[in-house]
Amino acid sequence: MSDDQLLQQKYLEIQTLNQQIQQLHQQSQVLEQQKNELLSLSQTLDELDTVKPQSKMYAPLGGGLYVESIITETKKVLTNVGADVVVLKTLEETKQIIEEQIDDLQNVVETVENRVQEMMKKGQQLHKEMMALSEKQPKKPK
Repeated sequence: MSDDQLLQQKYLEIQTLNQQIQQLHQQSQVLEQQKNELLSLSQTLDELDTVKPQSKMYAPLGGGLYVESIITETKKVLTNVGADVVVLKTLEETKQIIEEQIDDLQNVVETVENRVQEMMKKGQQLHKEMMALSEKQPKKPK
C-alpha cells in the first residue's frame, strides 16, 4: 500500500472515530439528563414527606395538562417495578430504588466516558502516524 493510500486510510479512520466520539458524547448527555431527572425525583420524594395529608396539588396528565387533586397518602407511593407492574412502596424503599438507578446510570456514564478517552487516544495516535507519513512524502514543487 502506498503512503498516499495509507494517509487516506488513516484520515478515514479519524473521521469515523470523530463520528463515534460525537455519538458517545450525545449518549452521555442523555444519560446525564436521566440521572438529573432521578435526582430531582428523589428531592420531590423528600418534599412529599413533609406534606400534610389532604393537601391540594396539581397532578400532571401529560401534554402540559394538570388536574387538581388531593394527596391522601404521603408516606407511601405507587412504584413501577418493571413490566408495567405497580406496587405500593414506602418513600424510603422508593428512594432506595431511585438511588440504585442513579448508581447504575453513573456507571454507564463512566463507561461511556472511558470509551471516549480510548477513542481520543487512538485518534491522537492516528494523527501522529499521518504526520509521520506526510513528512516522508516528497515535497511537490509550487
